[in-house]
Parts: sequence; C-alpha cells; structure tokens
Amino acid sequence: MINSGYFYALAATFFWSFNIIIASYFADTLTPWEIAFGRWVVAAVILGIAAWKGLKENFSLLLKNRWLVLWLALTGIVLDNTLIYYAGRTASAVDMGLLDVTGPIFLVILSRIFLKTPISGKQIAGLAIAVFGVIVIILNGDLTQITRFNFVSGDLWMLANTFCFAVYSLLQSKRPAQISQTVMLAATAIVGVAVIAPVLAVTVSETQLLNLNMEEIEVMIYLGLFNSVLSYLAWNTALNKIGNVKTGIIYYLLPIFSGIEAYYMLGEQINAAEVYGGILVIGGIALVSMQKHPKKIFAKKQPRVG
Repeated sequence: MINSGYFYALAATFFWSFNIIIASYFADTLTPWEIAFGRWVVAAVILGIAAWKGLKENFSLLLKNRWLVLWLALTGIVLDNTLIYYAGRTASAVDMGLLDVTGPIFLVILSRIFLKTPISGKQIAGLAIAVFGVIVIILNGDLTQITRFNFVSGDLWMLANTFCFAVYSLLQSKRPAQISQTVMLAATAIVGVAVIAPVLAVTVSETQLLNLNMEEIEVMIYLGLFNSVLSYLAWNTALNKIGNVKTGIIYYLLPIFSGIEAYYMLGEQINAAEVYGGILVIGGIALVSMQKHPKKIFAKKQPRVG
C-alpha cells in the first residue's frame, strides 16, 4: 500500500507548479512584496480562523518555541517564493530552472548533516537520475546549452530561495508534537505577515496598493488558499510521513506539471525532450521511493503441551 505522504507531496508540488505561470503573468503589474503580502494575509486569516482554538491552547508552547516559529516564518513565509520574483528580473528561465533543482538537494544534504538521515546508494542514484531528467526538460534535450550558463545576480537570488526552502523543510522536524501542523503554519503565517508588512510599506506606495484590480485580488486569494494554506500543510505533512529525502524528490515533478499546464493553459507544445525527461524524473522518484521489504521471520511451531 502506498504511503499517503506521497500524495501530500504530489498535491503541494502540483499547486506550486502554477507559481511560474502566475508570476510571469503579473510580473509587470505586481511587485514581489505585494504578492507575498497578499497571499499570506489571505492564508493567515484562513489559518487563524481554522486554528484559533489551537493557537490559544498552545500559546505558551509557541512562545517557548518562538525562535523556531520566527525562523520558519522567515525562511518559509517571508523569503521562500518571494525571492523567485526578484530572481526573474535578471536570471533567464533556463538558469532559474537549473538552479531550482538545488532545493531538494540542499534538503538532502542538510538532513544528512543535522538529522543524520541515512541516504542509500540507491537513493543517491535516483536523485541523480531525477536531476538529469529535469535538466533534459529545461534544456529541451540540448545538453550543450549548459555550457552557455551565465551567472548573474538573479542566480544568487534563486539559490538563496532554494536554500530557504530547504531550511524551512528541515526545521519542520523541530515542531513539538503537541502543536499540530495547522496551528504551527497559522503561527508562522501570522508572524510572516507581521514581518512583510513594514517591508511592503517601504517598497510599495499607498496609491499602488489602492489601485489593485479584481483580477489581482482574485489571484492573491487563489495563492493564499491553494499555494499557501493547502500546499504548505500538504508538504509539511509529507515531510512528517515519508521523511525529507523522499518528500524532496517528489519536487522534481514540478517541471512536468508546469509543462502540462502550459500545454493546456497557454497552448505550448510538449516535445520529445519533455517526455523523455519526464520518464527519467519519474524513474528517479520510483528508485528513491522503493522500500526494502523485510524478510518474514516465521516462528517455529511449538509442540502442544497436554
């Protein structure tokens, strides 16, 4: 039977795959901090209502773990995804795509260093196959393009973003068992919004905020519900159920989801490189996810007494 953690990781990755399409569409009308603030205000309201009782009951425990809450808010709410929009100003789509695969790699490395998570040779091989599959997709099957990789400031923003994503995922293991996923995410969302608000006030004029149109408000509501609340809860649950290594490898399905979405929503064609790359990604994920079946130990039949 397949562990439900894989489905949670798939759900999170699927919703996050829409980020690139949304970011591209609103790149000229919304600033990174507007999008970040809008989506997380929506998420904080939804989570605050859903977890209000838990927030009150666990307030003292949350206060005791305030540094964990703050670091989760900074890495997962304030910086993660927000930095992608800055990266897109100078980094090419190819560069961003190549650097995006470092997120799960950072997570695997950090898990090995700080959590002593064992990584088998089979999992390393699966990780390498999945990374290669993503590169095949991004470079459209022409691996010679990688030699034309020009490092720009946006690449640094992208690396910072993926590192924040890995740190946020790693810190989930520090969540006290008494605090539920929903309560912890609600607390980090509220703290994250409190941090983003003054940055927004300094970088975006009041006039610009008041001139948001209905389409922009609707996309923030969508991002707040699906890409923030549901995705983060699903991802954090997956980390808890199947571990950092197996959850991280599912993230490599993101370019496959994005390609399918672009085909149906933007009319872009799916080429052979994307198909072959997708097969490699799925194969790598399967290799990492396969579990050893323990040998059955049969007890010797005991003679009946009496």
